[in-house]
Amino acid sequence: MVLEIVVMVKQVPDSQEVVIDPVTMNLNRSMTRNVTNRADENALEAALQIKDKVPANITIVSMGPPQAETTMIECLARGADRAVLVSDRAFGGADTYPTGLTVASAISKLDHFDIIIAGEESSDSSTGHVGPGVAEFLGIDQITYCSKIEFSDGRVTAERELEDGTEVVQCPTPVLVTMLLGSNFPRMQTLRRKIDATKKGIEVWNLEKLGLQPEWVGVRGSPTIVRRMQSIKERERAKKPVTLEAIPDMVKELYEKNILKVK
Repeated sequence: MVLEIVVMVKQVPDSQEVVIDPVTMNLNRSMTRNVTNRADENALEAALQIKDKVPANITIVSMGPPQAETTMIECLARGADRAVLVSDRAFGGADTYPTGLTVASAISKLDHFDIIIAGEESSDSSTGHVGPGVAEFLGIDQITYCSKIEFSDGRVTAERELEDGTEVVQCPTPVLVTMLLGSNFPRMQTLRRKIDATKKGIEVWNLEKLGLQPEWVGVRGSPTIVRRMQSIKERERAKKPVTLEAIPDMVKELYEKNILKVK
C-alpha cells in the first residue's frame, strides 16, 4: 500500500512588503515579493518525514494566482511528487469560507487521499480557518495545533500543543492535520530535483475543472467584506538626553507627573 498524502500550501506576500489595493481592499500580490508560507513548509516537511519511513506519494495543492507556480516548483524540489495549482480569476478576493470550499473541491477530485497536512495558519491573514474548513467540507476528522505527527498501521498519531500541556491524539485515516509554525526543520531544495520539477511542470485547475458555481467562490462567495482600511501613523516620541547627574531630577519629575509609581 502506498500512502497518499496531500499538503496544502499557500504563497503569501513577504510580511515586510504588504500592499493593499485602495479600491478592492484586497492584497495586491503583484506589487510584493511573494514567498512560501512558513507554516506550510513545516507541513511539507512533516509529510516528507512520513515518506522517509513508509512508501508514500505527496501531492501539493494550492489556490492562488499564476505566479504561485514558483512555490509549487519549490515544493517539488524539496521532495513532493505532484503539484496542483487551483487558479482562476473567479477565485480572486476569496475569504476563508470559499477558499476552504475551493481547496476541498480540488482535493476531492484527486484519485485518493489518506492524510491532508496544512500549516496552522498563513502569515497574510492568520485566521487558521482554511485547514479545519477543508476537513469540514470533506467530512473527515481533523487534528489541529500539531507539533509532531507519525503514521503507523493506518492511523496517525499526533502531539497537539495546548495552553496547559501536550495532548497525544490518535486517529484513523482519512484525516486532516495542521502543523504549528516551527514544529520541524524544513529540508532544503536540491538542484537536481528543481531541474526535474521545472521539466515536469505543474497541473493548473480552473473553475470549470472543479465544477463549482461562480457565485460560490471568490468575492461573490465570501461572507466577509472589507469596507474600509486605514494606516496608523506611529506617534513620534519626544527624546530628552539625560546625564548621570540628572537622573535624580528625572526620577522626581516622572514621579510628580504620576508616570513613575513607587510601591
